[in-house]
Amino acid sequence: MFKLGKHKVEFYDSIDSLPFDRFNSFNKFVMLDAELGSDVIAFDQKISKMFQFLGKEMITEATGELYNLRNTYHNIMNGNNVRGLAFACLIRKIDGEKIEDYSVENMKSILEKLSVWGLEIGKVKETTDVLKKNLKRN
Repeated sequence: MFKLGKHKVEFYDSIDSLPFDRFNSFNKFVMLDAELGSDVIAFDQKISKMFQFLGKEMITEATGELYNLRNTYHNIMNGNNVRGLAFACLIRKIDGEKIEDYSVENMKSILEKLSVWGLEIGKVKETTDVLKKNLKRN
């Protein structure tokens, strides 16, 4: 659990304690983040990789990277920060109220609320990275 101002955010104790559907959603968003990303840094990485492939005349690979770039752009423009969505999957309660609706729209709403309360991207990255590492160990 951590506090954002006067608010308390409680997480599931471990990956193993996540409800099955939430675990699947967490995995999906973590995989999308690893493959596509959803920020300007990921966008720039895709462009760099595409130019590397083109420089080596690896057209098929460059085309695949262009497709990924398109999806990264789509995520950015639609406000789909997939790492943030993975983070939201881990939240059990906010101010003692259990989260029941894990639709993408509600998770985005939760992230907006937490942001207003002071959630920083560093906390999102730290929390998801710790749990990703735990997944690799199991």
